[in-house]
Amino acid sequence: MTKARQRDELLALRRGMSPPQRSEAADAIAQHVLAMPLIARARRVACYLSMATEPGTVPLIAALHDRGVEVVVPISLADHSLDWVLHDPTAALTTTSLGIPEPAGPRLGAGALATCSLVIVPALAVDHAGHRLGRGAGYYDRALAHVTSPLCALVFTHELLPQVPHEPHDVPVQMAVTPSGLFRVPS
Repeated sequence: MTKARQRDELLALRRGMSPPQRSEAADAIAQHVLAMPLIARARRVACYLSMATEPGTVPLIAALHDRGVEVVVPISLADHSLDWVLHDPTAALTTTSLGIPEPAGPRLGAGALATCSLVIVPALAVDHAGHRLGRGAGYYDRALAHVTSPLCALVFTHELLPQVPHEPHDVPVQMAVTPSGLFRVPS
């Protein structure tokens, strides 16, 4: 199956989920991430602000803040790269033309990811080898190319697949969290 066809199928399944299903999934994902020993020691985590049909990150980010963990979130730039800002739960959000919520704030630069204990990324699917199927714009593959921190994708349970199409430039993740639990990619 091609990347484009798999994206279309996965996006259609996401659109078919009800708000209560999404909310329940977001709460379960947050609990699984928060139970990770890596998070117990974390001082800073990178995470994305979820779009309406993505696995929700609101409960996770709120719980990280409650624990005193700094959260950095991405800002998309005109050159199709990402910058990062420190998340302030009280900051106003704007929505990009791609439908992505972004806060205002001082930009930290690409080096901000090197200060994170864990980098949580969006995905439409993750396979058992850690290949992540994104939306196709390449923002995250460029941002993650030189990151040494563990990478974790958040997906719905049906999006953890035996195999997804991938290319050499696609940056794999080391783990995925679904509402059903944590999946670690075998090394």
